[in-house]
Amino acid sequence: MLRLFLAVDLSDPVRLGVAALCTQVNHARWVKPHQLHITLRFMGQTPEEGLANIRDQLGRVRVPVFNLALRGTGIFPDGASSKRARVLWLGLEPVEPLTHLKQAIDACLGPDLERASFSPHLTLARFTEKPDTTLSQFLAQHHDYRSAYWPVDCFYLYGSTLHSSGAVHEMIATYALAKFCREQ
Repeated sequence: MLRLFLAVDLSDPVRLGVAALCTQVNHARWVKPHQLHITLRFMGQTPEEGLANIRDQLGRVRVPVFNLALRGTGIFPDGASSKRARVLWLGLEPVEPLTHLKQAIDACLGPDLERASFSPHLTLARFTEKPDTTLSQFLAQHHDYRSAYWPVDCFYLYGSTLHSSGAVHEMIATYALAKFCREQ
């Protein structure tokens, strides 16, 4: 069985900027900088014999290249106090092209049975214990965080292997987005 997910990666300059944020919150298990990504769809345990079909279906996704930026911070569950937070995230703008890409993927693979709704975000950290006031301070300090825009010209199929030290992600395939030219 393969543990699979689909994601968009950050540009290197944006990744470096985000990595610099990942400090000073107690009880946070930060995502390693080289593993920062925006999950489009978590596919979970997938039989190896189904991989060829998945790869073929994903090759049919046709969505134009778009620009994306990180904007603002938040926590999951939504509306929870910072003391009940389980995930710390950065938001995205604009979300429409990313949502369109997710819909195109779902149209090729079938409905996403794991997630009823799609909340585009970049996970920064997970909490293993109740966060303390350092989380509230982080949220206040970075509530208006903005990265530079970067071009999203592809998405990736990743395999994920769980280890005691955390998950290790391995890129399986890259899917280019469409570059549409305007007529002169």
